[in-house]
Amino acid sequence: MDKQLVTKKLQAKALNTQLVKLQQELEVVQKASGIDSYIAVKIEKNQSRFERTRVEDGADIATGLYFLGIEVTAKQEAVYIPLSIASGKKTAGFMYQIEGTGEGSVFRASVTSRGEGVSQVTVGTIVYTKIPTGKTAMFRIQAELKGKIGKTYKLIIYRLNYKLKLTDARYLQYVKELHSDSQKFS
Repeated sequence: MDKQLVTKKLQAKALNTQLVKLQQELEVVQKASGIDSYIAVKIEKNQSRFERTRVEDGADIATGLYFLGIEVTAKQEAVYIPLSIASGKKTAGFMYQIEGTGEGSVFRASVTSRGEGVSQVTVGTIVYTKIPTGKTAMFRIQAELKGKIGKTYKLIIYRLNYKLKLTDARYLQYVKELHSDSQKFS
């Protein structure tokens, strides 16, 4: 009887270890597919256009103008999202990259927010948008991209950082990519 009990305990321990591993894998898959416990994210507006500036003594200047309207809803508790956008190693609320058929760079990018019940909180030099439980904030992201004539570009928000409490040392992350429309610079 003792041998059976020991065997069952070992089996239970092995199954529990496997369950923990599967739960971790499920969490990774859910985050990649946009399932988040604390926020719901949706692209509400997606616009892009191209402007060409003629230059007599050189190559024309190609500029893409991108606009994304992103709705973020706080599901179970208030969330704080930094009101910033960046492409580099510096952490910001919205992290972006450019994808295209040619070399391009962002000339200017900005983010603003609005919404009923939504407020702004400043901690040091960082401005956060506070979204109360059950409320939705609309983030307006505008970016100007310099590129090459004849090439196609799009703006990708690859990560959204947020906190549940301003005193949290680390950010939680929404990692499902949010794509702008592709814009051909022609």
